[in-house]
Amino acid sequence: MIMESEISELEAIIHNYTTFFLVFDCIFFVMLFLGVIFAIRFIKSKRNLHDSNEYLRYTIHGQEAERARIARELHDTVAQDLRYCKNLLEKKNAIENLSQITELLGKSLSEVRMMSYNLAPPQITKKDFSALVVNLCSEFAEKSGLDFRLSVPDGTDCSFLDEDDILNLYRIVQEALTNIIKHAAASEVVILIRNQTGEEEKGLYIFISDDGQGFDPQKKSFDDSKHFGLTGMKKRSQLIGAKFLVNSAKGEGTQISIFLPEKKTTIHREVKGVSS
Repeated sequence: MIMESEISELEAIIHNYTTFFLVFDCIFFVMLFLGVIFAIRFIKSKRNLHDSNEYLRYTIHGQEAERARIARELHDTVAQDLRYCKNLLEKKNAIENLSQITELLGKSLSEVRMMSYNLAPPQITKKDFSALVVNLCSEFAEKSGLDFRLSVPDGTDCSFLDEDDILNLYRIVQEALTNIIKHAAASEVVILIRNQTGEEEKGLYIFISDDGQGFDPQKKSFDDSKHFGLTGMKKRSQLIGAKFLVNSAKGEGTQISIFLPEKKTTIHREVKGVSS
């Protein structure tokens, strides 16, 4: 009887220890799992914070650069012409200078319109992305003297783009062309806008390439303004769910690819419609 009671007591102790370790193991693995999730979220939050700070830095830098550019253009063109017009009007024979004054005022008006267009292209509300790029290429070709070759196959569908898509894609193309003129030392720029072909995913594909000097995209030591430009294009692409890719090498030019899937934008528009 004593042996049986001791065995029963030992079995109870073993059972209690087994239960304790099972519960402990469960709690341990749950805590470990929660710890891993927390660590992953913490790393992601730090990465997102870094990206946000980088984009904020880019945005501030871009705003200051744009303000400086506008101020410089206003001073060097519009302000100078208006000051000269004022001097002509103050002369005794001002009526004899009317034709010259009219020409200068017309030039100033064109400059102001061009600045306004660069700040906020009015055609964006018409949802004609291809036409916007055509005008942009014409403007850059006139200013830079580079050879711009734009190809948009007949039937290319941009109708699924909303105004946010068009504005951000326009700014990406604008920044890419600005970088080419400033940094690439290129003689020719080729732009292709098309929809999917073959087995490709449905959407809009934009390819921008130049025959310039190229650079190493992996290096952070290249020109700071170019770095900010690439950062801005990447961030704008992320905002609208587009894929952005840069291929370049020293002496081999640069190729930029942007892809905006049609499915994502269509779903986005439907959700917006339901919420409203």
